[in-house]
Amino acid sequence: MSTTVSAERHNVVIVGAGLAGFHLASALAKQGYPGDVTLVGEEPWQPYDRPPLSKQFQLDGDESHIWLAPELGPAVRLLRQCHAQAIDLARQELRLDNGSTLPWDRLVLATGSRARRLPQWGASPRVLTLRTLDDARRIRDALQSVASLLVIGGGPIGLELAASAAALGRQSTVVELAPRLMSRSAPAAMADVLLEHHRSQGMAIHLGRTVVALDEGNAEAVLDDGQRVPAGLVVVGIGVQANDALAAQAGIACDDGVFVDGWCRTTAPGVFAVGDVTRQRNPVTGRFERIETWSNAQAQAQALAAIWCNPAAARPYDAVPWFWSDQGSARLQCAGAITGEQQAWRVDAAGGRVLVHWSGGQVTGVATLNAARDFVQLKKLIVPRPTITPEQFRAPTANIRALVQQALAA
Repeated sequence: MSTTVSAERHNVVIVGAGLAGFHLASALAKQGYPGDVTLVGEEPWQPYDRPPLSKQFQLDGDESHIWLAPELGPAVRLLRQCHAQAIDLARQELRLDNGSTLPWDRLVLATGSRARRLPQWGASPRVLTLRTLDDARRIRDALQSVASLLVIGGGPIGLELAASAAALGRQSTVVELAPRLMSRSAPAAMADVLLEHHRSQGMAIHLGRTVVALDEGNAEAVLDDGQRVPAGLVVVGIGVQANDALAAQAGIACDDGVFVDGWCRTTAPGVFAVGDVTRQRNPVTGRFERIETWSNAQAQAQALAAIWCNPAAARPYDAVPWFWSDQGSARLQCAGAITGEQQAWRVDAAGGRVLVHWSGGQVTGVATLNAARDFVQLKKLIVPRPTITPEQFRAPTANIRALVQQALAA
């Protein structure tokens, strides 16, 4: 496919008013995009931020901090409570559930993802998932009247929610099928440190276990080894699935995510995709992956806006994936690959931990716990940046900022 872009007037319809859709619409308006922009959202609210839903919102219930800002101005038409039903590629129209259609010159799929569920307990009012504002409200309301929370799944969102419940004084338990926490998103060595941290804070964590039954009468769950754990409220946090049905029905290439290139283009002319719904090439691993992070959704959307608004300077999107997760008093930050041929640790005077991975002599991944400044610096070295050696990194007297600056200047 050609990488030529045009500054001609094109009307844009964005399906999905989450983080990626909001930032694309906002950036287009801010940069004076020469075309109409319509943002189609299924929820009745204005666009909001998801990270607080598992953390601060559970603690204080304050919704004033979750709305994305600044609010979309008159340059963007926001349609709320609208469900997109079908894409007509031939006519370049989007059909909505109210029977109306939206014509488009450029269509952007920012439909995000949905929480995976456990169908065997779908009918239980004590078993919830966390993805939307409504989900967060239900969980917060339930936590006011129960003594315990059981989270099924040891990923970032589940651990954040479990830590929040513990801070509220609830018995907090996590059950994870895998032999360690965060198997898809954090290095194994850092996951071990997190495990130790959470257990020291009073959280019960069961690894390599599954829930086989719920005892509604006693507000308990039964594990596959016969253990019984408190479960006044159960939240399933076993990952998400891409909302790619709309694209698949239109014949656009998908595989639990819509395939896009560095220009955010799908396999259908005039159709683009951004955010959690995309399956894109990871510049560190080289594989097509779904990169389910706040930073990717924002940056990919802003990159597409820049491509359209300033075509002369357009370049493909290839940002190194990274994320953060605030789990009680532990701030985890990870970037790049979660494995490598070599790894090395540092522990600072305040107890902050830094883990770096190398492959082929280059830094391919960084993970930190309560060491945000070091993370910001070391993230700059992830391929194809210049590198530092494990020996330089391990040196007790080494200054991380100075090392990075020296490497970048080489």
